Amino acid sequence: MANSSMKFDVSEVIDGIRGMVSSAMNSASKMGPKTPSAMDIRVAVMSVLKGDDKNGKEVIQAISLASGGAWTPKKSEIYPLLEELTDEGLVSIKIEKELRVYSLTKKGKVLLSDELSKIEEKKGNPNGSKTNWVEINSEGVKASVKLAQALAQVAQYGTPEQQKRATELVNETRRKVHAILAED
Repeated sequence: MANSSMKFDVSEVIDGIRGMVSSAMNSASKMGPKTPSAMDIRVAVMSVLKGDDKNGKEVIQAISLASGGAWTPKKSEIYPLLEELTDEGLVSIKIEKELRVYSLTKKGKVLLSDELSKIEEKKGNPNGSKTNWVEINSEGVKASVKLAQALAQVAQYGTPEQQKRATELVNETRRKVHAILAED
């Protein structure tokens, strides 16, 4: 069974990770746009429709999931855009069980492919455009969440010795991460 002082140490580490992720997201948002551009939203909507047909709510959920929860678009952004994309012939609508279900048309797939190519070009030329903050932190956030989950398991099920070793490992890793920032 877990020792309460060790649980406290692991809990502090988990809270520290949460703070680190929050701080990273705030810092990164200063480096790039705070909210996605209109084109980012268009590309995101068309991208989630590329695979399967979706209703508006499913479009919002898919974008949120794809961004790792870093961005959940508002209904007021998505539904008018879906209508606009329909008017432009990029998306088609069918009614299923009283829901409007959207799918990407051939024309929409061509435009999406072109826009994704432009995005890839910009990635290759970082000086030509600002980097999307979601992309900057996506992998770091996912890794931090996985670490927090593992630490929670150690806190709940680990022996006092395992909890101590986990805390020491996280402290060592934190020091190494700070050392990266100190490099020239």
